[in-house]
Amino acid sequence: MVKRYVSVTILAVFLALTAAIVVVSALDTTTKTADAASYVTVRGCTGTNINLTTTEYRSLYLHNQARARSGLPGFCVHPSLQNAARAHSAEMISKDYFSHNSYNKKTFSNRLKRYGYTPLPNRYWTVGENIAYNSTSGTASADKVQSQWMNSTGHRANILNKNFRQIGIGAVYGNYKGYNVTMWTADFGMR
Repeated sequence: MVKRYVSVTILAVFLALTAAIVVVSALDTTTKTADAASYVTVRGCTGTNINLTTTEYRSLYLHNQARARSGLPGFCVHPSLQNAARAHSAEMISKDYFSHNSYNKKTFSNRLKRYGYTPLPNRYWTVGENIAYNSTSGTASADKVQSQWMNSTGHRANILNKNFRQIGIGAVYGNYKGYNVTMWTADFGMR
């Protein structure tokens, strides 16, 4: 009887240790997942996967929600527009300026072409851009800037333009003019 008791005890200890290792492994996975969760992968207009920050993803959601309320189709994320929008927001932070034109004074349409968003042969091409900055960060920043844009006639017109079907959203947090801000660029297009 003692031998069986010892065997059961050893088995119980082994199972408890195994369970403890599984719990620790799960905690490590949760930590890694939380770090990885700062990006959301979406299927882009070209069929490729595009990683958006959770802030950019929130902005995409809010854009598409506004369009749905107006009976318009949602935007899909175009990789060229996404790269151009992020680069412009980052440049405005790093060069400490705020403009639709790039730091080298080129227009936003020239910037979009430089990032590969060019007119297709014999096709209609139209583009637009919204920019903004605010003192909040994270998804709260997306809600705040969307409210600002929807309360501005020109910005709202871009968001609800039925001709625009593709978007790129760049949200970059950094120091602008001595203040910590989120710098926003939303590039719109159809080609």
